[in-house]
Amino acid sequence: MIRLGIERPEVDEADLERLVELGGLADVRDRVARELRALPDDQRAAVELRVVRERSYEHVAVALGITQQTARARVSRGLRALSAALDDTEVRADA
Repeated sequence: MIRLGIERPEVDEADLERLVELGGLADVRDRVARELRALPDDQRAAVELRVVRERSYEHVAVALGITQQTARARVSRGLRALSAALDDTEVRADA
């Protein structure tokens, strides 16, 4: 694919694994997964559907049997809790 005159290089599975390793992304992924599991069930389910599975708020609401407003609130609270937990983990790692 050429866009703006720049050709995008082909990346294979080994290249992706190496990028993950160099970026320390495996550790980050593990921390995010751990903190996601620690969320209350209602928030975790909403965040997984909306963010991980990239579903619409309408889909989240129907899947969980709640209103879209409640779905938005659960996702928002879950993401704030994840952010705070990850910030706290990062601060402890730096200490």
